[in-house]
Amino acid sequence: DAGIVTEVALDDDHRRQGYPWKFYGLTDEGREFLAEHNLLAAEETLQQIYDTISDKPEKMVKYENAPRPDGV
Repeated sequence: DAGIVTEVALDDDHRRQGYPWKFYGLTDEGREFLAEHNLLAAEETLQQIYDTISDKPEKMVKYENAPRPDGV
């Protein structure tokens, strides 16, 4: 309700059983709010650490490769 997060759903014809179809992301206003309160300072570092994980469980890889709406 505060406009910080937006919900994006896959179209019915792109949904696959057993995969997520509803996603959430920050709005521009939400990203600005979090940045103003220094809550995104570690975002890049955390992404770099995540990207170095080579021993991901199969389920994690499955969800990483799941269909996603544009812009998510």
